[in-house]
Amino acid sequence: MKRIKIAIAVMAVILIAALGIYFLASYFNTNKTKKENEEADKLILFNIDEDSIDKVDIHNETGNYIAEYIDNNGWELTNSDEFELNSSAITAICSNFSHLTASKILDDTDTSKYGFDNPITLTVYTGDTSYKLLIGDATPTYENFYVMKENDDNIYLIDYTTGTILCATKNALKQTYVINFFTSEIDYFCLWEGAEKDENIRFSMKKDANGTWSMDKPYQDTSVYNTQITNFLADATRDEIFSFVAENCPESDYGKYGFDDPKYVLEVTAGEKHTKVIFGDYTNNENEMYGLFTDSGQVVTFISNEIAALGYDTMDMMNTTVYSADINDVTEVKVETSDFQALMEINSHEEKYVLNGTQIKDDNTKSAFISFFNSFNNTYFESIENNQKPEGEPEITITYTLSNNTVNKIEYIPVPGEDSNTYWAVKNNEYTGFVVRKKIIANISSSYEELAEAVESSEK
Repeated sequence: MKRIKIAIAVMAVILIAALGIYFLASYFNTNKTKKENEEADKLILFNIDEDSIDKVDIHNETGNYIAEYIDNNGWELTNSDEFELNSSAITAICSNFSHLTASKILDDTDTSKYGFDNPITLTVYTGDTSYKLLIGDATPTYENFYVMKENDDNIYLIDYTTGTILCATKNALKQTYVINFFTSEIDYFCLWEGAEKDENIRFSMKKDANGTWSMDKPYQDTSVYNTQITNFLADATRDEIFSFVAENCPESDYGKYGFDDPKYVLEVTAGEKHTKVIFGDYTNNENEMYGLFTDSGQVVTFISNEIAALGYDTMDMMNTTVYSADINDVTEVKVETSDFQALMEINSHEEKYVLNGTQIKDDNTKSAFISFFNSFNNTYFESIENNQKPEGEPEITITYTLSNNTVNKIEYIPVPGEDSNTYWAVKNNEYTGFVVRKKIIANISSSYEELAEAVESSEK
């Protein structure tokens, strides 16, 4: 019994000692963590809501630049109109500033050693509250920047990349995209090859309130190639400036850069926003071309073969079929030539087809019927010759009747000349400006012959 009591006493002593050590270690760990947190907190320069920032004021060796967030328009340069603001640069500044943490606090407080006699100042605003950062020199190894906070004697180190973003140069604040709009915003664009004259227009395109694109010049046409319009807008909004040359270029200096006799002019609007770029001469580098943003007078250079928007032509924007109807909307087509006449009655929903009064029944004949329809319905024009005046009798006439009782007549009139193998395309008695190759007409005739043979075979 005595031994048991002694064992219990020893265990109690051990337990008390262990608890003491535990609580003592816990106390020291808590204090250590607290001190570490306090030291870490000292390195937090700013911790604010990025989305609440509505004004940024940058004062550096190249000037003073104030950007403000304007509802519906986003970031705008409000104290100058000498260049278009790169809103992405301001967004990056806000992102880095709002959660800015230093890597170290220097023991030395002699500000003259670190570039604070003439620092770059960056002030951001959230409503009426301002936060100011003073940015000194970069460290000799270019790993960090020296910075200070307003009303704080400490000198901090922040990483070099962050410092470069925060002390953005004038050129870093300039817009680097040729067209700085969202593609969905754009409602008009025009490209001239040469000066701004109608005869130089490759295409002038506009979008109506319903979002439908049409060509205004050089041809008025609602049948446009929407896929290529989408591709063009994507390219135009990705094309970038190579370098910045001059600002506020007066017209008297246009000749220095070739803007008085441009190679191209590109104009784009998005609501009230507008950009026009004049592409002038090549620099000493034959691949580098001068450009002028007319709204700001900013002179830049582009790498010419990297400006994809300039590679599009008139026909890229157009649906190059002379006329194409959805077979589901067609009830009747009459095809008239000197060799044959074909009256096609169509009910595609019920797959009922009739040729010259004969019901088409078997699948092979139906296939030939559809092939014949496609032979003239998918006729692509070879070229555009808008200044021609078609005369003479058509070699082939195709008259569509649609389910809404609309009637469209397409005629192909041979272009005169011994060696001519082309036809003018006339729609509803008006010349379309389109010229098609003779092989198109030949394909229509051969497709009809195949259909007629299929109908004859099916009746045997």
